[in-house]
Amino acid sequence: MEKYPKRLYVRMPAEDLERARRQAESLDMTISDLVRVLLSVPKSTASDGASAGVLVVDRVTAMRIDRELNRWGHHYNQAVHALNVIAYYLRLNEMDAFDVLEQLDVANSKLQAVSDGAAALRRETRFLTGRHVARI
Repeated sequence: MEKYPKRLYVRMPAEDLERARRQAESLDMTISDLVRVLLSVPKSTASDGASAGVLVVDRVTAMRIDRELNRWGHHYNQAVHALNVIAYYLRLNEMDAFDVLEQLDVANSKLQAVSDGAAALRRETRFLTGRHVARI
C-alpha cells in the first residue's frame, strides 16, 4: 500500500514550477514534501489574528542540531569531570598548584566549547521566536 494514496494535480506557469523545484531542492525535499509542509502550516497563530511567519526544519537540519546538542553535552560532562577530579585530589591534599591549573584549563576549554556552540546556535535560531516550526 502506498504511503500517500491520493494525488493532487496543480497547473501553474513554468516559472512557478521552477521556483518550487529550486525551493524544494534547497530544503533537500521533493516538491510533494514541500506541498505537504505548506498545507500543514496554520493560517495564523498570533492572538490578534496577524499572519505568522513559518520556518520549515528538514530532517537533515534537525539531525545537525541534535548532533550539536549532543556534542555540547559531551563537552559539559568532560568539564564537570575535570572539576570533580580537582576537588577530589584537593580534598586528599595530593594536588599541587600546577596540577590544579592544568585541570582548570581542561575544564575551561570544554566549557568554552559548550558556550561557543550555544552562541552559534542562538544566532542561527534567534528568528524562531514566536514562529511555527514544521518538522518533516
